[in-house]
Amino acid sequence: MKPFTDYTKQYYLLRANRILQVLVAAAIIVLITPTKSSFKYEFQQGHYWKHETLEAPFDFAIQKTEKEIAEEKNEITANKTLYFDYSDAANNKMEEDFDKKIASYAEKNNLSDNEKNKLLSTADKILNNIIRHGIISDYADMKNYDRSIIVVNNNVAGEHEIAEFYNISDIEKIVNDNVEKNQSLTDKDGNTIADLLIKVISPNIIFNGTKTDEILSSQIDDISKTKGLILKNQKIIAQGEIITADKYQILSSLKSEYEGMHSDKDNTEKNLALIGQYLLIIIALSAMVLFIYNTDREIFFNNKKILLIFFIILMMVGITVGVLHINQKYLYVVPLCLTPILVRTFFDTKVSLYVFLVTIIIIGFSVPNSFEFVFYQLIAGMMAILSVEHLEKRVEFFKTAVIVFATYSIIYLAMTLIQDNNLKQLDIYRFIYFAANGIMLLFAFPIVFVLEKIFSLVSEMSLMEYSNTDSKILRELSVKAPGTFQHCIQVANIAEDLIHEIGGNALLVRAGSLYHDIGKLMTPMYFIENQNTGLNPHNELTNEESAQVIISHVTNGIKLAHRYKIPEPIIDFIRTHHGTSKTKYFYNKECNEHPNSHIDASLYTYGGPKPFSKETAVLMIVDSVEAASRSMKEHSEKSISNLVDGIIDAQIQDNQFTNANITFADVENIKQLLKKKLQSIYHVRIEYPVNQTNRQ
Repeated sequence: MKPFTDYTKQYYLLRANRILQVLVAAAIIVLITPTKSSFKYEFQQGHYWKHETLEAPFDFAIQKTEKEIAEEKNEITANKTLYFDYSDAANNKMEEDFDKKIASYAEKNNLSDNEKNKLLSTADKILNNIIRHGIISDYADMKNYDRSIIVVNNNVAGEHEIAEFYNISDIEKIVNDNVEKNQSLTDKDGNTIADLLIKVISPNIIFNGTKTDEILSSQIDDISKTKGLILKNQKIIAQGEIITADKYQILSSLKSEYEGMHSDKDNTEKNLALIGQYLLIIIALSAMVLFIYNTDREIFFNNKKILLIFFIILMMVGITVGVLHINQKYLYVVPLCLTPILVRTFFDTKVSLYVFLVTIIIIGFSVPNSFEFVFYQLIAGMMAILSVEHLEKRVEFFKTAVIVFATYSIIYLAMTLIQDNNLKQLDIYRFIYFAANGIMLLFAFPIVFVLEKIFSLVSEMSLMEYSNTDSKILRELSVKAPGTFQHCIQVANIAEDLIHEIGGNALLVRAGSLYHDIGKLMTPMYFIENQNTGLNPHNELTNEESAQVIISHVTNGIKLAHRYKIPEPIIDFIRTHHGTSKTKYFYNKECNEHPNSHIDASLYTYGGPKPFSKETAVLMIVDSVEAASRSMKEHSEKSISNLVDGIIDAQIQDNQFTNANITFADVENIKQLLKKKLQSIYHVRIEYPVNQTNRQ
């Protein structure tokens, strides 16, 4: 009765743990994601309105699109008014500089005071006329500027045309023309003071960039975000009507207004919304856990694997929410296809697809255009899963990145054609976002490595590496214990084929089989498959000592595996490949030699644990059968059949498979497959009948 009670406790504790994990994960997601009341209608431009005829539930303004607002901004910027300042300081400086130059000129040319004053009087008139007319400073945008400008003089703004003022680039010609009209400004040698005037003249109508930008910014800020009004009970769209661009904008405005109104609700309503969101996420996560329970219970019963799945979901939700807080337009930069890729490297295709589906549904609560978002991600995710179906090479990830980019791009082109009926509105930045998304999928390499270390799991990529017999410890095994090495390869080949037939992780069982006997490296000559000299060191030991040497290859193997940093899932095969069985050869020998003595069976028994998965159970079976088949004198169909049945039945009677998820049907299938394998290995042929008729 006690084992049943313990099992029942474990059963309910495990399920309670899963329920707690779902509740905690859902709470974290609710805390990090923005809560909003969802608009109950889904719609897409270019599609038909599938819901009932919609009337406005309240008055609301039609919002302009980002494109419309951007066009208005561009128009205002292109037609901005330029502001200039009339500078008295510039005028005073020109006059002072000119007086100094005239004085210097008079002294240099020995002019009398009368001549100097006459020259100065005439030149001053020209300078003052030019100053009063105004000299405008150059500005880059003035070349094609055909509108009025604003000139501010003593805080009084006046509207003027640019043509009213002299341009600084034309000053030389203007001065020369004025000087030529006044003969008194020309000396006896024909020289004039035009150069003096040109050098001192500078703009006195000076461009005010700060004021111009300030007014422009104010005008842009004053742009209305709306372009019309929809009154309460006014019909918006009828059932079956196509959603045009105008209708789409009205519906988007209603959705935005609805969600904005509900964001201002009181705490009670907000709490109710949180509860609703929490329940929806719990339902989604619970459905995922139940799916895993019904399709792969080995994952369900493995706490580390379940935690890994929840961690990946939370990580992707967190990244998406962070990007949404920065800018919604970067949503498609988020590499959500990492979700199925990461899950697929540890689990099968079904689990990766379902986990990804739940992830994008949860994220869909918080993103704009939920249907479009889910469609993009679901199709791209499915393509990503298909592209990494066989993770035999890391280059597969580069291929996946290209496929995901192409999938996003094609969907975007199709959506644009549906919504705009042309490709004129294509946003080139979308393709840049998709390319960045694909490139970030390559981060699967380091992320998988980190996840393996955190959760003590092993991915299919790592299993491929550990299945390579060129690793350092397997090379050492092939040199020091060649018989054991060949035994490991044979066991790996058979076990992998069996798992392919009955279902399970073939890569894992192959890697585990290759490493299961590495402990024999410590004492290779104490195992018969490595004895090729005719000497048996067990002849010098007692039965108990020999049994301890044989048993120690398990603990030695675990030590070596830790030294070579082999992952725990592979080390599990070393721990369990003998379970709690006995070293029967030495135990039986001791019993026969001392029939009347008490023999401590624990000294001849492996420390376990027993196999706890289908893969470890298959390794135990294949290891025992393959080793025993080598010592058979006759390899006939009958002898092989008896050997297989005898060993497996004995293991069942010894309760070695009570912790493994292996069925009687699996065991029978394994028996038949093993018999065929061994018959093929040992070339068992049918017996030819003897011709008793003497016919030739």
